[in-house]
Amino acid sequence: MSKKIYILAFITLLSALLLAACGGNTTATTANSSSAAADGPDTDGDGIPDSAEKVLGTDPNAADTDGDGQNDLADKNPTMADNPIQESSTTEGFTISGLLVENNEDANGVGVPDHLEFKVTNTGPADLTNFDIYYTITDKDTGDVQGYYRTLPGFTVKPGATKDIHFDNTGQPDHFSVNPNSAFYTDPNGLTVTVTLHAPGLALQTGSVDKDPAGAEGGTE
Repeated sequence: MSKKIYILAFITLLSALLLAACGGNTTATTANSSSAAADGPDTDGDGIPDSAEKVLGTDPNAADTDGDGQNDLADKNPTMADNPIQESSTTEGFTISGLLVENNEDANGVGVPDHLEFKVTNTGPADLTNFDIYYTITDKDTGDVQGYYRTLPGFTVKPGATKDIHFDNTGQPDHFSVNPNSAFYTDPNGLTVTVTLHAPGLALQTGSVDKDPAGAEGGTE
């Protein structure tokens, strides 16, 4: 992780030098334009060029990769959020099952790229919505951990119903974005993905699944 911090420091220094060369204009537009001119595009406008995001393992499409509320450029560990979910309720209202991370197929049995998916079943009497999730990716060999927090806008499960939830970058309904440069796609070692799903006023539900060692994933969900 220290290597990533040094790279972030270098990028910050480079941005400052570029701004000075442009006459000290500190507007976001000028900063991003200067960065893009020198190092390529900065899609999410976080001050880190897309090319550097790949090296850092951060998300070029999200200024806050891990969802902890900090801009990646300012975040000392931009791929490791602490778990912000706090829930004391013991009322059971839903379950999660069928966690998958590889060798996935869609509803028609057609193969799709590896991604995290699982089923959510509403066991209560009312619609469930306003879900949020915290999940970690742990390298079994090195012990390195990445942690991500996400809200799940628009995901609703009716009483007695079961719905699949996917984490990829397809943009389809009930599919939520992921970091394409995360360990899930770039780490060839065996991984463990642990999920904590939350709906307000209900007991947390957790699960975990192992991802087998393999060649580096492409991240082209």
